[in-house]
Amino acid sequence: MSYTIMNNIDYKVGIYIRLSREDEEKEKYQESESIGNQRTLLMQYIRQNKLNFISEYVDDGVSGTSFDRPAFNRMIADIETGKINMVITKDLSRLGRNYVQSGLYIENYFPEHEVRFVAILDNIDTAYDNSNNDIAPFKSILNEMYAKDTSKKINSVLQSKRNNGEYLGTAPYGYKKDPENKYHLIIDEEAANVVKLIYEKYLAGFGTMQIADYLSKKKIPIPSDYNKRNRGAKSISYGLWQQSTVRFILSNEIYTGTVIQGKRKKVSFKSKKFINLPEEDWVKVENMHEAIISKEDFERAKRVIEATKGSRVVQNEYLFKGLLRCYDCKRIYWN
Repeated sequence: MSYTIMNNIDYKVGIYIRLSREDEEKEKYQESESIGNQRTLLMQYIRQNKLNFISEYVDDGVSGTSFDRPAFNRMIADIETGKINMVITKDLSRLGRNYVQSGLYIENYFPEHEVRFVAILDNIDTAYDNSNNDIAPFKSILNEMYAKDTSKKINSVLQSKRNNGEYLGTAPYGYKKDPENKYHLIIDEEAANVVKLIYEKYLAGFGTMQIADYLSKKKIPIPSDYNKRNRGAKSISYGLWQQSTVRFILSNEIYTGTVIQGKRKKVSFKSKKFINLPEEDWVKVENMHEAIISKEDFERAKRVIEATKGSRVVQNEYLFKGLLRCYDCKRIYWN
């Protein structure tokens, strides 16, 4: 896999630094993986070898199993434009933990673009023909095996938390994370009152579209705008409530104090694709937090939803349907 670059080339160096969430956990016990220590090692190498430093690329908290990373993509773009022609990493695992893609970059992409690659601690330097370069593919396989093993351990921990009813996701509308326990939900009174209003109106006979229109006219912030405001956004927008949002709230059992998780899983530890799991495989734990809606009211709403599933609201065909926009919110009128 080795190739030789002439010594008289003026190397324009880019250093690539990556720290994954798994590495951050290791930081509790050792400091070698930190962004700062990687940077120190790489810059020391540049000074010792009198190389021309051009740019730094840092992916913080990003897994090495995927090569779709912001800083890495920026580095590749700079290679394409000729801004850099040498890449240095702390070791081969910083480049990535997917042995197939790591090999493609080291064996194909870098040589084709006349880029010198150095992994300091693994003694890999593609400017020279040596045995360390030849065993790089085997090191990449070991790095991927490590990533796979780490993924299994993390999934095992997460599954244990799901089985215990610990909430792992972002707090749903109507709740917020308990400041004393990030895996526990507590009621957000303002949003919870809106959830209660939605159920009250629905059980009183109002349809989901009528409820959505009512909330919009009352200028009650939609969940996304409400969350932005709570994160400190200065300007408050008032998006229109959608029928689908109302229906989702009416169908979410979380409001009865029940935590349901594990509805989907990744195809592979190297993939970003998820697949949906059958309901019998979901992890459901009741009475994990204070309920906003009683189980009786939730079941009543569920029966109404099931009874009206597939029913459609009759709409008139207006001449300018789909052509007119609201001046304020720019929304297209469809009926």
